[in-house]
Amino acid sequence: MKRLLAALLLLSSCATAPKQMPLDLRITNGRILDGTGAPWFRGDIGIRGDRIVAIGSLAGTASTATIDARDQIVSPGFIDLLGQSQGTAVTDPLLEAKVRQGVTTEVTGEHFTPGPVAQGDGTDRNRWSTLGEYLDLLDRQGTAINFALFIGAANARQLVMGAVNRDPTADEMRQMEAIIDQGMREGAIGLSTSLIYVPSMYTKTEELINLARVAARHGGVYFSHLRDEGTGIDAALDEAFRIGREASIPVNIWHLKAAGRASWGRMPAVVAKIEQARAEGLDVAANIYPYAASSTNLATLAPNWAMEGGYGELRNRLRDPETRVRITEELRGAMERRGPKVVYVARVRSENHKQYEKKFIEEISGMMGVPDQEALVRIYLENDTAPQAIFFSMNEEDVQHAVKQPFISFGADSGSPSAAMRASNSSIHPRAYGTFPRVLGRYVRELKLITLEEAVRRMTSQAALRVRIADRGILRPGMKADIVVFDPATIRDVSTYDDPHHFSEGVSSVIVNGVPVMRDGVMTGALPGKTIRGSGYKP
Repeated sequence: MKRLLAALLLLSSCATAPKQMPLDLRITNGRILDGTGAPWFRGDIGIRGDRIVAIGSLAGTASTATIDARDQIVSPGFIDLLGQSQGTAVTDPLLEAKVRQGVTTEVTGEHFTPGPVAQGDGTDRNRWSTLGEYLDLLDRQGTAINFALFIGAANARQLVMGAVNRDPTADEMRQMEAIIDQGMREGAIGLSTSLIYVPSMYTKTEELINLARVAARHGGVYFSHLRDEGTGIDAALDEAFRIGREASIPVNIWHLKAAGRASWGRMPAVVAKIEQARAEGLDVAANIYPYAASSTNLATLAPNWAMEGGYGELRNRLRDPETRVRITEELRGAMERRGPKVVYVARVRSENHKQYEKKFIEEISGMMGVPDQEALVRIYLENDTAPQAIFFSMNEEDVQHAVKQPFISFGADSGSPSAAMRASNSSIHPRAYGTFPRVLGRYVRELKLITLEEAVRRMTSQAALRVRIADRGILRPGMKADIVVFDPATIRDVSTYDDPHHFSEGVSSVIVNGVPVMRDGVMTGALPGKTIRGSGYKP
């Protein structure tokens, strides 16, 4: 009787046991680099929904779709720690230049974030009254990759004080702290500063410490474009370290560099200074882009006092003859310190100045028949928005030294160029297309500065840790299925300064939240990207 009962129970359990659900996607025949820095191993990856559910031999497991990796590397998707695609994400959400680099998550918001900003200025970038409105828009619309946003200290200062050069009152400080608090509750991952631009250049360290303390209360981090990346970098690093210590917040230095000829060869000393801070217990790291040229607006050459009120006020001051003489003289000194063939004018707004695009300032001044500083003044006066420039201000040996440091991650410091930009062939820094493949092609495969395993670790798990993203950056069951398939023998950047609009090569498939956005080299049109919100998020 007992045997009969046991048999009936066994039959009953077999009849009611649910069948194993098939995988939504299986990636086969790959060499898996899991993002931890461990050596690659052979295996399959099983995905169900937006998560990895299995890794190993999955040949007998049913799957709705399969990607054959064909002996390529399968790794976590790359995390761009300075993406700048917040505008393009709205107008051209495929973000193809990022996808073809293997980027699955972009961290952005270096200076001004898309919200909160004052309404009515008419620009697409500045139309969200809160950061949460912008993040909600991305989630409704969808993008090809994920986005994590900072809240900009500049947003708070601009809203409360405008672009003035003075300290906040006690009441203004409380208002700015409330703005940062709201941004953190809406999903910001931390506080950002970019201390060479208006109005941030007018902030003092104590103001930044107050704002960073607010971000820290919500589990945020502090990322900064330093106040000086040249001969004053030691003091600029000390300021960042002080903010980290006094606000009890992790610190990350954006696009670390030794800029200007007077600073060339100083990267080992800069690295040693960061290592010393780490040895003393400060949670500080940095990221770079793998190029010896930077890019920003041409007005950064103007003296700080002349920029108070913004670019429009600079132009107004240049219309006053006496002030123009003073500004011109300071521009002359700035150009002499930089040396020849450093300032390359990339894009201008004025149709009357289009012939000056993609030329060094020395070429432009020759065309105008005036000194370099006077050419700059004429460009400012003719263009109602600050022109974009590329600055050849770094030393390749310094870049290579930075690449070799284990605490260094990577960020493109450029948005994904839109299809319209490619059609117009407008000038842009090649980092927009090539940052991550350049690391893997030039610095890993060709120069062998670091191993493939180490490079992938820094692009994935280390980058995720710097911004406290817990469910991405490692290939492991339970983690989000952000995955890139690439050929380590062929991956490379193609874009150049003179001819920038070329996609990188070597990435074959990219999966974001379990959905292929590129498969076997072809964009799928899918927009599965999500916003990744900080731990302070209160829905």
